[in-house]
Amino acid sequence: MSSDLSRAFGRSPFLAHWITKALRRRVTRNFASLRYAGEPPAIKPGQGIILYSNHPSWWDPAVFAVLQDRFFADRPGFGPIDAQALTRYPLLRRAGFLSLDQNSVSSIRRFLRDASDILRQGGVFWITAQGAFTDARMRPLQLRPGLAHLAVRMPGTPIVPLALDYSFGTESRPDIAVMFGSPLTCSGERAATMTPRLEAALEVLCDRLAEKVSHQDHASFTPLLGGREGMGGVYASLQRITASLSGRKFEKRHVAR
Repeated sequence: MSSDLSRAFGRSPFLAHWITKALRRRVTRNFASLRYAGEPPAIKPGQGIILYSNHPSWWDPAVFAVLQDRFFADRPGFGPIDAQALTRYPLLRRAGFLSLDQNSVSSIRRFLRDASDILRQGGVFWITAQGAFTDARMRPLQLRPGLAHLAVRMPGTPIVPLALDYSFGTESRPDIAVMFGSPLTCSGERAATMTPRLEAALEVLCDRLAEKVSHQDHASFTPLLGGREGMGGVYASLQRITASLSGRKFEKRHVAR
């Protein structure tokens, strides 16, 4: 592995920057907002960290990119990607994605070794730990065993659950809500006992986030990224004209928060 973690495993800081900008732009164009609840983790200099989440959407890696840029811009981020997907999108390797074939023992071993090296050097590792697209309401929440095996290899490393939720509300585009949980650590445990702990922590967090979203508890969230609001097009133009004629401030959103 390169002594410069930002360039390890084929990662390019230049391309990672521009791919992050492109993903951020896509999120802004396709969603009304991205907001978060809970406390983003504070980590010591040189300390690695794992953030693991449920996997409700194709958009999850794009959300990770926005969070990485906002909260961990001073250190490189990495994460796994399906080996077949990487053959279709090879440029993603340059953004920090590591190939993983979940049906290959050798691929899994290589992945665990590489991920451990990244964490030892203070990297940030993002994992959609369910391993496949799964509806956010599906219970019980089940995780692939790889995360627990990585935790066992890296005792003392903070492992932070992250709940993701995508929902339509008052706007024509959906909102993204994320929620940070309290860090867990592994110390002397086996993967077989670590996996249920990780599952339980994430399931509770997902339930808490779903409750806040369903009850429209906007006060619990901090805005992170504003997207496109209102109807747009001719309807928005008519709204703007009507507001101007009546002396009111034009409000793009259907419901002010």
